[in-house]
Amino acid sequence: GRAVNDTTRNSEGPESSTPDDRDGRARVVLEDLVKRYGDFTAVDHVDLEAPPGRVFGVLGPNGAGKTTTLRMLTGLLQPTSGRIFVDGHPLDGEASLAKKVTGYIPDRPYVYDKLTALEYLQFAGGLYEMPAAKVADRIEELLEVFGLREWADQLIESFSHGMKQRLVFAGALLPEPKLL
Repeated sequence: GRAVNDTTRNSEGPESSTPDDRDGRARVVLEDLVKRYGDFTAVDHVDLEAPPGRVFGVLGPNGAGKTTTLRMLTGLLQPTSGRIFVDGHPLDGEASLAKKVTGYIPDRPYVYDKLTALEYLQFAGGLYEMPAAKVADRIEELLEVFGLREWADQLIESFSHGMKQRLVFAGALLPEPKLL
């Protein structure tokens, strides 16, 4: 059935909110987004536009397609049909550019338990192809902000669930993403 179907439009009109308007700030555009699993429609023709500087959420009951929509938005899952633009980049043609401006925090922290917090953040910086000096500066800042400095050299396997969540959050913020 219909899982998610919400439309948000920029009040300034379509001329100022085209998907390819690269004004240096993140924006999200979903156009007629559909995801089907066999006969089941998890996401049913979603249109959404989130202009720069806006906070938006995806709300609905269990099974409504929220996680599926977010997984498609982050490029973790391919839509059956429709288009996704992140910061003006089409996910189906410029996925690596779209992903470089996106930070993703999953509902469950997925981390490599045999790494230290420092190694995990260095690994995340490498995934974003950040310069080593920038990674080092950001790691110092984020370890302090998230209260993990004293744990930087500890294996993640010794972290509580909350500490792992903070570490994943720090990793998502490491590249200073336009979209989080």
